[in-house]
Amino acid sequence: MTALTSEQIKEIADTIDSGFVCHWNIKNNRLIFLPTDQLMGYNDSDAWDEDINEVEQNFNDYKEIEKPDSTESFRFMEEFTDELPDNTRIKVTLLEALNKRKPFREFKYEIDNSGEYRQLWFDFKNQKMIEYVKDRIDYIIKYETN
Repeated sequence: MTALTSEQIKEIADTIDSGFVCHWNIKNNRLIFLPTDQLMGYNDSDAWDEDINEVEQNFNDYKEIEKPDSTESFRFMEEFTDELPDNTRIKVTLLEALNKRKPFREFKYEIDNSGEYRQLWFDFKNQKMIEYVKDRIDYIIKYETN
């Protein structure tokens, strides 16, 4: 098994973050991205038939890498907020958002309207997604390929 390149890891991170599931062929490092079942309903599923058949016919060669669950995603938001300078308006605003009834929606609203912090959040989240993918790959290699 050869290692995935940093470009492939970044591609996985970016693509799973936009609602796709990565199917990684552990024998040849081929990556197939398929929409989640939720997204598949909005797409022409015929467009995915060839890739679906490839994954199904070689099921044992492919391992799934999905986006982080809500607990992990929430942790990303908390870590970003924790790293902001104390006593800044944005930090207070984001902490309040995380403690509201719908923290994901509230955080997104506040970050989308935060000016310069919006890009800082995207950069931070992108780095966290890359770390998440690397950890997931390590786990697959260690526990799912023997």
